[in-house]
Amino acid sequence: MRTGLTMTMIFCLLPVTVVATTLRLSTDIDLLVLDGKKVSSLLLRGADSIELDNGPHQLVFRVEKTIRGANHEMRLYISPPLVASFNTRSVKLVNFSLPSLDSWKAAEKFDSAPAIVLLDGEAAPIPLLLDILPLRDKGKVINYERETVRYNKAGKTASLPLFAPAMADDSALLSGLSELDTIPPQSQTLTEQRLKFWFEQADPQTRDRFLQWAKQQPPS
Repeated sequence: MRTGLTMTMIFCLLPVTVVATTLRLSTDIDLLVLDGKKVSSLLLRGADSIELDNGPHQLVFRVEKTIRGANHEMRLYISPPLVASFNTRSVKLVNFSLPSLDSWKAAEKFDSAPAIVLLDGEAAPIPLLLDILPLRDKGKVINYERETVRYNKAGKTASLPLFAPAMADDSALLSGLSELDTIPPQSQTLTEQRLKFWFEQADPQTRDRFLQWAKQQPPS
């Protein structure tokens, strides 16, 4: 699945003293989301590792492996998307350890009860929370980043609220009272109305910071 020269990618611009953990990628792992952010297949192409900072992390991935069937035909097995949460506070190296998926019977068992292990550089298990990511999207193109946010907000087995940012949901906003529910006066632009709406939603401290920022902006 991944070929080419070994390369190391740093996903976050962090000081060298902070980046301290290497996550080794497996050819049987299709990484979809890292710490709440979609992982681009173009960025992963040719890479055999990713550098992580010390602290909590969450991976969403699928296991993909070619398995020989009963009639000796080779077929590609793709697992349901899995969520793995762990901490690299005192870990320098993370390796995937997968069960032996050498038959479709073993693959079916993995579907219903997935089991993986993360090992450190001394081959010791790293504490891990593992779960299957439920999918609401049933289309051909699945937004795994959005599904991961939903999962983390639901308080599931491997949820990490840290990676569920409080973002405004357009459907939720428009289902209730919003700035679009009233027609603005002719003297107001839609942009001005939106600014007033969000200003009214903010707490006093946020309003003060915004006003200070606005005073520092040059006149257009």
